[in-house]
Amino acid sequence: MKILNTPYPAIGILMLTAATLTACIKDDLYNTPSPSQGSIILTTDWTQRGEGIPVPTGYTVEAAGSTFILQAQETAIPALFAPGDITLLGYNLPEGVSIANGTATVARTTADGSLQRPDPGMLFGGTAVTTVIADDTVRVSLPMRQLFRRVQFELTITGGDPERITGIEARLEGAAPSVNISTGEVASETIHTTADAAAGNAVSVQIPFVRTGNKLTAAIQMPGIIATAPQRTLITLAFTDGKRQTAETDVSEAFANFNANRLTPLRLSGSLYAPEGAEAGGSILKWTDVQGGDVDAEM
Repeated sequence: MKILNTPYPAIGILMLTAATLTACIKDDLYNTPSPSQGSIILTTDWTQRGEGIPVPTGYTVEAAGSTFILQAQETAIPALFAPGDITLLGYNLPEGVSIANGTATVARTTADGSLQRPDPGMLFGGTAVTTVIADDTVRVSLPMRQLFRRVQFELTITGGDPERITGIEARLEGAAPSVNISTGEVASETIHTTADAAAGNAVSVQIPFVRTGNKLTAAIQMPGIIATAPQRTLITLAFTDGKRQTAETDVSEAFANFNANRLTPLRLSGSLYAPEGAEAGGSILKWTDVQGGDVDAEM
């Protein structure tokens, strides 16, 4: 008996081939889950930071009305976007800083807001514009610039008795309270009085001096200075006999170009005299040297 070949196996192979081709065509047509939208792969660039300043462990990106919390320096933003130009705003959120409407503001240390916190975490921020393409992925680099600058103070007690000093209160006047994350420009707060208008509503920053032997040292971090306001240091020493001595010094020259280069710390050093007993006060403080600025002269 002759056995005839059935056509069914051939038909099955053809159907399988057609299904496979259909699947391949579908995959080739659509590159994203939503063909009418596009995706973004983001690379953050942290090279614009000072020596010894670490890269934050996480950061925030605002895009198209949404906010994303990210960690990796290169990552896909977990969303799809409508085609067209889109602006990305990136920043970290350090301790002691609040961010609203693209502006970062340093917290105050006193209830009346008279002193700005000297030790906020380091702020980075930046912006980038890219064009989203429907059913495609675009890559964009986001530069994250350092937006705060450090100031380091060192005073050497060159006369008198350092052991008579029981307390130190100090502040720097003429500082800026806020900075625009996109532009890096310092921003002042709401102006309340004519005096505020003249100074751009500058604030004072607490200088947390610590005495070790005959040395007083401190460091602060801040967005910048208000150019229309004078920068002054006010240092009050309390002594064992209950007396207090205050020294006020104009340091505007040292801070003249402070906002221009946030990556290099500004270092001010000088001498301090601690009066003994019933000595008259006089000029007990002199800033004599500036490093990291455009000035290196006696003030």
